[in-house]
Amino acid sequence: MKLKSTFAAPILVIFVMLMFTASRYIDIGSLSYRENICLAIIVLQLLILVVPSAFYTKIRGDGFIKKMRLAPIGIEKLLLTLLAAFVLILGDTLLKLALYNIGFIDAEYSLYYYYLDGTSPGVLYSLIAFAVVPSVCEELMFRSLLCAEYESSGTVTAVIASSMLYAMFGMNFGYFPVYLFAGLMFALVMYITRSVFASMLCHLCYSVFELAAGETVRTIITKPQSTGFLIFAVAGTFLLALAALFGEAERTYYGYALSGKRAEYAEKCPRFNLRLFSQALLAPPFLVALLVFIIAAIQFSGV
Repeated sequence: MKLKSTFAAPILVIFVMLMFTASRYIDIGSLSYRENICLAIIVLQLLILVVPSAFYTKIRGDGFIKKMRLAPIGIEKLLLTLLAAFVLILGDTLLKLALYNIGFIDAEYSLYYYYLDGTSPGVLYSLIAFAVVPSVCEELMFRSLLCAEYESSGTVTAVIASSMLYAMFGMNFGYFPVYLFAGLMFALVMYITRSVFASMLCHLCYSVFELAAGETVRTIITKPQSTGFLIFAVAGTFLLALAALFGEAERTYYGYALSGKRAEYAEKCPRFNLRLFSQALLAPPFLVALLVFIIAAIQFSGV
């Protein structure tokens, strides 16, 4: 009997979270990649994210890959994707500012930086290990694959469930809202552009910004004297960017209407249904994933 998609999808995430948890006990520096820690981190991401995703796609059948939105984005979608990345960066900054000021986060956390342990890699390797590879691997799993699975319960359920699982994957209580917001933005970009490559590009822009300016943003956030001005400046810019993003999304959908391009999922996916939504988020594997997240977050926070 084929396992229901809302049961199978969170099982994949549970496996990946357990693998990442187990990898915390690996002494990366003792591996053959010790001269280049970033290379070890890249291999780790490929093994933990890509291999299980490829295996999962294979066992779900030959037709599953057609649901994963692997079409190219097209030059006309680049502006929308870049606007979404800008909105994400601004929203991310606002969230971190709010969470820091209520004492919920320490302004610095990364799922992958944990493995560096004081090592200072080169710019190129940092870009590949902490921007390019995560953007591709995470989007393939959490947007392309998981959204395709959850669409049987509706696109709203697909966006929210996949984003919540992505936030759990962050394995940090304080940064759960940050990962959740990012997941929602990536999912929306994929659905509006109808291509996971757009969400990969959006993710990449966000990650590059974190590498290039993240430390500066964290420094500003931790200075109390700059809080009021920062909130005003970032919030105002965020609203303007969000309005521009909505306008570009409207233009994109208008173009779809003129060309008669209906989304593949439009007729197959049910409209939002509270019963289906509840069933997806209350499915036993989803609740187990939540439990794994709680245990891992407590463990990694040192509580």
